[in-house]
Amino acid sequence: MCAPVLGLVGAAASIGGSMMAAKGQAAEADAKANQMEYNAKVARINARTERLTGQAEREAALPKQEQLRGQSVAAAGKNNVDPFFGSALAIFEANEQNYISDQNARYVTAEGKAIAHENQARDMEGQAAAVRESKKAMQASSILSGLGGAVGGLKGMAGGGSGGGGGGALFLNS
Repeated sequence: MCAPVLGLVGAAASIGGSMMAAKGQAAEADAKANQMEYNAKVARINARTERLTGQAEREAALPKQEQLRGQSVAAAGKNNVDPFFGSALAIFEANEQNYISDQNARYVTAEGKAIAHENQARDMEGQAAAVRESKKAMQASSILSGLGGAVGGLKGMAGGGSGGGGGGALFLNS
């Protein structure tokens, strides 16, 4: 009479343990996914910061470029050179192209960094989704493992101990 009761208690403990393990795995997966989602938000903020920083650098460079342009025109005028004709014009046009290239380089650098942060954010969001999806499979596996062990243990008790009990123990340990 005692052996069936112990078998039922063991089966219930196996099922209860598997339920607790499933809850623990779910909590761990949720925590990991939440951390990844938070990191993705931070990466998106970093992307926006890179863009704003690049724009600020471009805007800060404009007054300096305007000042250099004015100094060049003044120097040309001081030396009786028309800055809008001949080789002086070619020099001014080359300087303008350098200013534009500098502006473009600032934009491209900032945008490249921003895109890298956005890619990182998308990757983290994908990983978080995968962790949340795998959580379901981990929970089901844990519960089914516990049920299998409980059924195997009860089967072993009913079958006299030679065939079924060992199968349940092997299933739990696999």
